Amino acid sequence: MDGILELALGESSGALNSDGLGALRKHSCQMAAQCRRRLVIYSFRLNPEIYNQPCFVEAVRQLIIRHARTRIQILVAETDELGRGGSGLVQLAQDLASSVEIRRRAEEFRGSQRSFMLADDCGYILRNLWSDLGNVRLDYNAPYVVRGLMDDFLLEWEQSEADPSLRRLSI
Repeated sequence: MDGILELALGESSGALNSDGLGALRKHSCQMAAQCRRRLVIYSFRLNPEIYNQPCFVEAVRQLIIRHARTRIQILVAETDELGRGGSGLVQLAQDLASSVEIRRRAEEFRGSQRSFMLADDCGYILRNLWSDLGNVRLDYNAPYVVRGLMDDFLLEWEQSEADPSLRRLSI
């Protein structure tokens, strides 16, 4: 795990296979912390064991604070658990709606089981099955792979919409 600290977003090239939840958590936190402009998350469900850990939520918060034009886009098929509260990313989306947006995938795309996170235009973490936290492929500098995943993401993003259950009601 110490080798993770040596990887730099946009500089360290070479796809890696990471196995185990611990490695996935560390890579997710590190990549989010190194991100400078855009963070994209695509998943069937927003796995709390990855995306609700304090280091990840804080990395996203710092990204928003450091860079005024930061854009964080989250696209999920199942939002029921998110609507019940307790997610740090949902809280950020409610507090900082101009920087963080969560959408529910359109019906025709809900069957996709893969999950990925894209950091800027170069880093990715990919799981072909969202629930398989132990079989992960990632790279801190793979712009061509990120471009392909981003194209897929944007196609679905444009056809999806915000989930009203995730909005904060102001009284």
